[in-house]
Amino acid sequence: MSRFRLPTPARARQWAGVTLLVCLLWGLFVLLGFPAAPLLGGMAGGMIAATAGGVSLRNPRPVYVLAQGAAGVFIATSLKPGIYTDMAAHLPLVALVTAMTLAISFATGWALNRWAGIAADAAVFGSLPGMSGAMVIIAHERGIDSRIVALMQYCRLAFVIIAVTFVSRLLPEGPTAAPVIPVSSEPQALALSLGLILLSLASARLKWLPAGGMLVPMVLGALIEGFGLARLWVPPRLLDLTFIIIGMEVGLLFTRQMLGHVIRLMPVVLLANVVMLACGGVLAAGLAVALGLDPATAFLSTAPGSIETMSLLAVASHANVSIVLAFQTVRLLTVVLCGPSILHLLLQRISWRRVAPAAEIHPEGSRQ
Repeated sequence: MSRFRLPTPARARQWAGVTLLVCLLWGLFVLLGFPAAPLLGGMAGGMIAATAGGVSLRNPRPVYVLAQGAAGVFIATSLKPGIYTDMAAHLPLVALVTAMTLAISFATGWALNRWAGIAADAAVFGSLPGMSGAMVIIAHERGIDSRIVALMQYCRLAFVIIAVTFVSRLLPEGPTAAPVIPVSSEPQALALSLGLILLSLASARLKWLPAGGMLVPMVLGALIEGFGLARLWVPPRLLDLTFIIIGMEVGLLFTRQMLGHVIRLMPVVLLANVVMLACGGVLAAGLAVALGLDPATAFLSTAPGSIETMSLLAVASHANVSIVLAFQTVRLLTVVLCGPSILHLLLQRISWRRVAPAAEIHPEGSRQ
């Protein structure tokens, strides 16, 4: 782990330039209505600075770890008291849909590896549905090419939001809108959240737990929120800064050679998105029949998008938010906690195409 040190005047100017570029792109993406604007702004700014500007900067390790912790706490705030009761009430179907969604994701990753030549681990992590930032963090911490993972995750995030918004408007709305629980901004909620975020500095030192800086605050926060022990709150501006840092961490790893490789992958990545969304639609049809759900609720429960986006769309389409959250939460926790272990087993038992990575990433050693 590198130690924090004051930048030289030249590096300070580079940081100032990168920061200005990221802020401009962030604002542009907000004006254009792009999803995950802070993430995309940070990644695009870092990418441009690294490829066109020739800068060789890296986020200081403590800063990046704290961003991991904030992302973990934010994931936990998606849970609401009583969510585990909803999960238990539909446990067999929740488990079945989660297992089938994971199978589709791993199959998509395998196909991208075999036919598009993407490294096996990056192809699978890029295909796993859940929290895009979480997948990028875990991939980066495990030494997987987070640039390819980020490309696949963020492209799917944008594609799914556009497609799901369009499809959900075509489907009949749910009968009633579930009440929305207001997010707490009390000092106690903020203090508890900041405490969990600071805990990431210690949990990141757990060598046996990849991405421990995110996972430990996330699990503790999920227990706190899900059982109604207390409320958590991540201020919007802190959340924006968190996503910018995560995006910059990926963008600054790009090289000109890597950028050309990424552009060539775009068509196959978009095709994979179409396939995954179509498979989600098939699962939704079965779920609607099994539980008697309205089409909007069933579709949003199985769509391979981020949990907070699916929840907002559920409210807008008058779907059953508790059902959507139950299915999306189980999938998110399963992907984040079990996805890496399942991938490790599959890498040993299934035939994958051997691909030489475009460039090696050393998360610990390359940070300036």
